Amino acid sequence: MAREGDFPATPLRRRLLIAGLAVTTAVTLILMMLERVGAPPLPRPPSTQEQVGCAAGQSTGCVGGKADVILLPARPAASTPSGTVAERRP
Repeated sequence: MAREGDFPATPLRRRLLIAGLAVTTAVTLILMMLERVGAPPLPRPPSTQEQVGCAAGQSTGCVGGKADVILLPARPAASTPSGTVAERRP
């Protein structure tokens, strides 16, 4: 059976070292997330001068204009559900 004397208390210097390493690690991780070390730069939003509204008759290439969308063609409907056999009647 274990007794209290079998596990001596951690010295104060060791506890301070552990606490210091924990705080240093936390601060380093937070700074790395804020500074984005090694990450590509974030794109800047366009300035208000670049955001030109649509002129009369213009429908593309301006703020509020039409955007082209590419869609896949629809699949044809199946004549019979997969895994079933159609009945033949004489």
